Amino acid sequence: MPWHKKVNKALKIIFIIGAQILLYNNYSLADEIPIQSYSVNTYGQIEIVVNSDTEHYYLLNVKTHIDSAFNFITSFTLGNADSTIISEALLSYPIEHYQVVEYPLSNPEDIDNDGIDDVTEYQNIPYHSPNNNAESIDIENGTVCIDNYNTFELLSKQSDEVLWSEFLNDKEYVKFIIVDFYTEPKIYFINMDNHELHEDFANEIGVENIGEHIQKGQISYHPNHISNNGTFGVYAFNYSNGHSRPFHIVERTQELLASNMPMLKNNIAHYITANNESLYQEEIDLYESSRLSVLFDSDLYADVDYWGLNEAEGYGYFRHMSLEEIPGPKDIVLYDALPNNLPRVGGIMTSVVQTPLSHVNLRAIQNNIPNAFIQNPLERDSIANLIGHYVYYKVGQSTFEIREASLNEVNAWYDSSRPKQNQIPPLNLLYDTYLPLADIDFNMFDGFGAKCANIAEMQKFDFVENTIPNGFGLPFYYYQEFMKYNDFFSVVLNMISDPNFQSDRTVRAEMLNAFRDDIKNADMPYWMMTDLEQLQNAFPVGTSIRCRSSSNNEDFAGFNGAGLYDSKTQHPHEGHIAKSIKQVYASLWNLRAYEERDFYRINQFKTSMGVLCHPNYSNEKVNGVAVTKDPFYDTENSFYINAQLGEDLITNPNANSIPEELLIDNNSHSINPPTIVQRSNLIVADSLLLNESYLGQMHYFLNTIHNEFELLYEAENNATFAMDIEFKITSDDLLIIKQARPWISFIPNNENQNPIENYVELNIFPNPANEYIILECACKIETINIYTLNGQSIYKSELINHNGSLIKIPINSFVAGIYVVKTEDEFGGIYSSELFMKTNSK
Repeated sequence: MPWHKKVNKALKIIFIIGAQILLYNNYSLADEIPIQSYSVNTYGQIEIVVNSDTEHYYLLNVKTHIDSAFNFITSFTLGNADSTIISEALLSYPIEHYQVVEYPLSNPEDIDNDGIDDVTEYQNIPYHSPNNNAESIDIENGTVCIDNYNTFELLSKQSDEVLWSEFLNDKEYVKFIIVDFYTEPKIYFINMDNHELHEDFANEIGVENIGEHIQKGQISYHPNHISNNGTFGVYAFNYSNGHSRPFHIVERTQELLASNMPMLKNNIAHYITANNESLYQEEIDLYESSRLSVLFDSDLYADVDYWGLNEAEGYGYFRHMSLEEIPGPKDIVLYDALPNNLPRVGGIMTSVVQTPLSHVNLRAIQNNIPNAFIQNPLERDSIANLIGHYVYYKVGQSTFEIREASLNEVNAWYDSSRPKQNQIPPLNLLYDTYLPLADIDFNMFDGFGAKCANIAEMQKFDFVENTIPNGFGLPFYYYQEFMKYNDFFSVVLNMISDPNFQSDRTVRAEMLNAFRDDIKNADMPYWMMTDLEQLQNAFPVGTSIRCRSSSNNEDFAGFNGAGLYDSKTQHPHEGHIAKSIKQVYASLWNLRAYEERDFYRINQFKTSMGVLCHPNYSNEKVNGVAVTKDPFYDTENSFYINAQLGEDLITNPNANSIPEELLIDNNSHSINPPTIVQRSNLIVADSLLLNESYLGQMHYFLNTIHNEFELLYEAENNATFAMDIEFKITSDDLLIIKQARPWISFIPNNENQNPIENYVELNIFPNPANEYIILECACKIETINIYTLNGQSIYKSELINHNGSLIKIPINSFVAGIYVVKTEDEFGGIYSSELFMKTNSK
């Protein structure tokens, strides 16, 4: 038998005996309690349910081998009333490997023999740890626990050149040192800003003679690699300079690290470099019969890791894009970084990870376009060779297809996917003054926008006061009058009629940007300034007012509009609120919004912006989204919730932010414990952003919102119906509902319920007019006639084979007055509308 195997066997016996003695001494006063149920979650971790109460805490004991004693404590859990779910950071063992021990909170144990009781240490993570015999150290030197990614990032270092350990180049990593490895281990995670060497750290904390009783190494983070649990992000540990260790040391190291890294989700692995692979091969049977996961150098450079975020297909021109470039609506785009804003495109491929609820993916869902993450896509010839070609692109759950396509295929695809007729957004200008939200209801969406009307409607639900923001709605009438006052409809007409605007996307972006500047700098009529001043003064002195976009083409069934428009905050020192109102108005004319409307053939002149005004929330503790069904895992009778700490947005999270992901039972009579799909990596492990109290509120809010809007949208017995809710927990610990709109995949029972309607009548813009008018009709127009009121024909034109595009007619020779415009279609149908000529332009 080789020497290292003899040592391995002897030390293994010593470990088991020592662990049995240590655990027997500490458990002598403990009560083992029965396990009521055992299951494995989506990460491959155990979820053990025990009967419990709030007067006790619970330790999970584990034996790594079925014939050994319980030799590791892997988690600490505070008890809940009735029952408690207990888990651990690593891959599950069979139930026979676990034991749950109960301790009273009033007389807590000191399970790690460091002189501080378990509860005190748990309450002071990461400076103490109930599973770690190490004394607390100053954060400048390091910690004894890594409770979330923020702590890891605080301690970590990333360098282009790591001497003696080239495998760490460009990796974010933290060094660790385990003292008294064989007896009462003390685990330290080193602050790399102040201690690049293990020896420097050891000298600082008074550890001498780094020898066999000490193990030292580093933990590197690989965010774009798929872990053992099937999700992205692997924490890989190895030993100094990439040296190898026998299996029993590697196994013990993983257990000790993981018990003090409670943020892990079965996503830790032993990093085996090329120079220590031979020992692994000798002991491969031990690895394969254990719960150790391994990561090789070659694993980190595999061809493709894949995530199909939106399963769909499409055609387009395949482009490798930078964030500065502007894609076209028929482009299939490949990005190396996730754009903050993305206009309409034909398909999306990224080499960086997205989240299912990012604006990019929500837009992909709404527009039914393929969207996938593919690691290192340009290393695949089947992808790289298609850059600059027309392609067919299909995203599936576990695979994708991309091939070259013809221009005819591309054109036919887009002709079939666009609406066949022009569409009018709802525009009711009878609401001609701002109103308190208390005076607005659901049916007034055509005057104030669905966002504003839905918030106002929820104020009528039986919710705790201040659950729904309170304020005012500014109707579309103000926007229309502002645009007429500045003759901006003429600007729009000239802009969208410009051949360069129509054909060159860069020119289009520049012209729209200049128009937005004009809107922000334009004057408002005196009466409007007076009204807005009164609205602003209705808020308490010193209030920052959130001015939120509430247009007439967003938040509807079939047209979500997520992220299309901007909201602004008017702070007290910024003066008149007109500034923020005009900024919101201007956002109606950003490139992505214009092109989205253009694709759906939505009338650009009747598109209007309302504004929802309410006090601004700042420094929120939690923000999140919820859907009143489970659209991602298809579980029955579930609400889906995503939440994250502070202002780290769910819709556009930072690269290393993992949100809390929950499924809660939508049963209206009781709330079962939530299914924890994943925990936030920004908080202490084993805790939730939404505690039992908040979950109870959310359960009630989501049920009420779903049921009430189901009636309002006439969606009873419609399996596609659900509501998409945004919520916050404010700095005052108040759970508020920020927004509610139909979930993006809702298909109304009756097509007439979609407020963005097809139209066939004749439309004239601008009206009143001055020099030009534009006619729009979905029918095939044969003739156009313009008459005076006494029936005299003063203009006639034949437009053979014309079908629904914009028709621009000069009228600068007309005398001021009222005219009648009539058109006749190919079937003899006559459509008419009145035209008002403002001035005599002769």
